[in-house]
Amino acid sequence: MVNLFTSGDAVDERVRPLAETEAAWVPQYFGDDYLRLYQFPAERTDPEVAFLRDVLGQVAPGGRVLDLACGQGRHAVPLAQAGFRVTGLDYQANLLRAAAAQARALDVPLGLVRGDMRRLPFDGAFDAVICIFTAFGYFADAENARILHEVARALRPGGWFVLDVANRDALIRHAQERTWKELADGTRVTSAWTWDVAAGRYTHRQWMRGTDGRETALTHSVRVYTSTELTALLEAAGFRVERRHGGFRGEALTLDAPRLITLAQRA
Repeated sequence: MVNLFTSGDAVDERVRPLAETEAAWVPQYFGDDYLRLYQFPAERTDPEVAFLRDVLGQVAPGGRVLDLACGQGRHAVPLAQAGFRVTGLDYQANLLRAAAAQARALDVPLGLVRGDMRRLPFDGAFDAVICIFTAFGYFADAENARILHEVARALRPGGWFVLDVANRDALIRHAQERTWKELADGTRVTSAWTWDVAAGRYTHRQWMRGTDGRETALTHSVRVYTSTELTALLEAAGFRVERRHGGFRGEALTLDAPRLITLAQRA
């Protein structure tokens, strides 16, 4: 059974309309072309889910988990299969539909909410929140910080937060200006990155050219934080950072680690 509903639209003057923020690119970028761009094989997703199941070992069987910016449900659905009571929240209705279809196909119970991560419709409802694949950092610094306070509010006291973002140190050390790849359907994808080092923000532009000659341009922009910066933000939101990893196989966090995975507990 899949529940799909929309969070309330109560006016909150502290939250700007998405179209007026640094995340104005979200609706276009996370459309149907995103699902073509990011087809994740099992050999990538399975270790990530295994890692999450391990770090959520402190959560009692049947515990409630919020997958924040759940996308197409590639973590939410297998975690629900493992016995967690999972709710996925995302801004994109098309991604929620994809998650719902996957859950129905596997007969997995999954709650789905369309909403804004800056204004979560939950209070003390969850034993854990996960936010995976650099789904944090879309907004300006003050609003990114607000999201962490919203996560703390959604958690019960003592609840756990698993936050996975790209490791800023590694991104800058190994920055590439342009790359190319080809999708399984023959679509050619060209990617270009530009950096505002002072702001700690990158812009990623992608051009897709299909075998039919159709061309699509996509852009997204993300604020990436050092581990020190992220720890300060989490502590200001009422979290205690317990562990950090550089990858989903439990790797140590180093300058060259591809990920910055932080496990924090609400005070």
